[in-house]
Amino acid sequence: MRTKKLVSILVLALILTFAYFSYITALENFTLSDKNASYLGGIKFHRAASGLEEGFQIAQQENKPVMMYFWAIWCQYCAKFQTDTLGNPQVKKILEEEYVLVAMDLDIDREVAQKYAVSYPPYLVFMDPKGNILERVPGAVDADYLLPIVTKVRDEVRRK
Repeated sequence: MRTKKLVSILVLALILTFAYFSYITALENFTLSDKNASYLGGIKFHRAASGLEEGFQIAQQENKPVMMYFWAIWCQYCAKFQTDTLGNPQVKKILEEEYVLVAMDLDIDREVAQKYAVSYPPYLVFMDPKGNILERVPGAVDADYLLPIVTKVRDEVRRK
């Protein structure tokens, strides 16, 4: 009987040790945000209100549209949207190469959300380099819905 208890305790200790080191490793390798950027759907976004100002400067220099993505850590639809839609190879390629991307956490960037009349995530606001709103996409849309919009907005900004 003592042998069974000892083996059970050792197995439990090994499981807890494994879980602890797995958790620590995951924290080191998985980052949603740092001081300057958010990493969502495998894409790097400028972060917060200061990122929006910087984003508009870059957009004006490079004549690119700005896509502002409102999200929240608790939003289940955001996670699926980031994986399935933003992670779509065609959408991801256009966004990374042709856009200036800014992410706004609805729990932190409430003033910006109010300014752009955004009350729930996920929500996309597409703008020209001067900040004029060109398109709004509320909700977790799929890649087939988003792809024509990102293409249209990109082409519209290029023509100006």
